[in-house]
Amino acid sequence: TEWNVAKWRNRVTTTSGTEACDSVITRFGIRSLEFRPLGGFFLNGKRTMFKGVCNHHDLGALGAAVNRSAVRYRLELLKDMGCNAIRTSHNMPSQVLVELCDEMGIMLMVESFDEWNVAKCSNGYHLFFDEWAEKDIVNMVRHFRNNPSVVMWSIGNEVPSQWSEEGVRVCRYLQDICHREDPTRPVTSGMDQPDGGI
Repeated sequence: TEWNVAKWRNRVTTTSGTEACDSVITRFGIRSLEFRPLGGFFLNGKRTMFKGVCNHHDLGALGAAVNRSAVRYRLELLKDMGCNAIRTSHNMPSQVLVELCDEMGIMLMVESFDEWNVAKCSNGYHLFFDEWAEKDIVNMVRHFRNNPSVVMWSIGNEVPSQWSEEGVRVCRYLQDICHREDPTRPVTSGMDQPDGGI
């Protein structure tokens, strides 16, 4: 484990004047990230290789409802196989997954969309993209930007528009939102056509 959040706790209190309105105890962890053009990725100053998997949100035969012990079991199996990183695919992950990755020292690339404004299927996210994309990205980044396991953001998966000028515009638009909300982490996208992505 490169960071340990289980023992680190912080009380956050909101006040109005001198009167406390709300108080919560939250876990946190501290770590440093650095991506060097010629050296690769460094976690806490140590060059670290990503040994990861693309992990869909469901739990196989258990279904898509979050089951903390099943998620922990899956993560333990992955760690036993040498996995140290997960790409969530292809939507905002559960809070349980992120908390357990914080606790177990597994790095996360949190991914937002499987579709932008060009359809992959007739009833997909493209129907809502123009109205909801910024709101959904902002929600995702703000929700997880304080989690130490999150080392980068992904703004899409194999989007059909990766070959087009419109795709480049959307890519930059989403990237800029991520950087506005969290200037500390890089942004990427899972493209399946390398020539188009370049």
